[in-house]
Amino acid sequence: MSVLPIILLLAGFGSLGLVLYGARLLLAEQRMSRRLEATGGYADGATEAAGTRRKWQVPSLFTVGSQDKTEIEKKLRDAGFHDPAAAQIFAIFRLVITAATAVVVGLLCLTMGGSFLAYPLLLIIFPGLAYIGSKLALGLLASGRVRKVTAEFPFMLDLMYMMLQSGISLDQCLRNIARDKAAAAPILAREFALLVDDLDRGLSYELALDRWAARLPIAGARELAALFRQALFHGIELIPALREFAIEFTGRRLAAAKEAMGTITVRMVVLMILFFMPALFIVLGGPPVAAVFDTLADAGSRQ
Repeated sequence: MSVLPIILLLAGFGSLGLVLYGARLLLAEQRMSRRLEATGGYADGATEAAGTRRKWQVPSLFTVGSQDKTEIEKKLRDAGFHDPAAAQIFAIFRLVITAATAVVVGLLCLTMGGSFLAYPLLLIIFPGLAYIGSKLALGLLASGRVRKVTAEFPFMLDLMYMMLQSGISLDQCLRNIARDKAAAAPILAREFALLVDDLDRGLSYELALDRWAARLPIAGARELAALFRQALFHGIELIPALREFAIEFTGRRLAAAKEAMGTITVRMVVLMILFFMPALFIVLGGPPVAAVFDTLADAGSRQ
């Protein structure tokens, strides 16, 4: 047995152990940072925003260009991972999955071919698929959460509209949703609960609403947060504007449903062409073709 596969295997396990050790240190550092932030806080919103942007940078070793960094960060936010270390954790997880896939494929090659590098093409293809597939899985997770939030948002706006019409204040409305509406709209109720937690920790309404809008992966969240701020600080009438927001988001949901129906129709047409038309051609054209071949066979036997 060659020594090179053993060395490569040990090197793979060693690199995997180093990655896991680095992830452990990173998590410990982030826990310490969260404890320090909880005790001292930020001086103002600009300092917190700058710190968030700095922590959200993905190491360039784990990405392919700045566009890939921006896309990963956006998908993580859309998927609901708002921790400052989420990007780094995903990058490390992506590397671990790729390395583990390479080790597993190498062991299979060692078992079947007698060498760790018996099938070098497989050692390139499968780890590459794992590297790309982790990002695709994150995209599916993010798009699923965006669909759920988009579906819950019109209902939540109608609920807020009815609560405010009953005479309660905006602060009481936010707290009621965070406390009692988790069954009806679980994602948005969780986001409202985080908003209430920010307010209870002493953050200003302006900063807490900005953080709440940044956590929602839908267009119009920042405008709605600005509307809440104007109602709190400038005394504008909130109910008519909120009703307009509810109508707008309901229209967006209907438009998205119609668009989804249109794409389903196109997919059905493609599926019918691929699976139904060949069977139809066989059923319709099979007997005449078989009769022609039988006729030619009979003519050949007579001769």
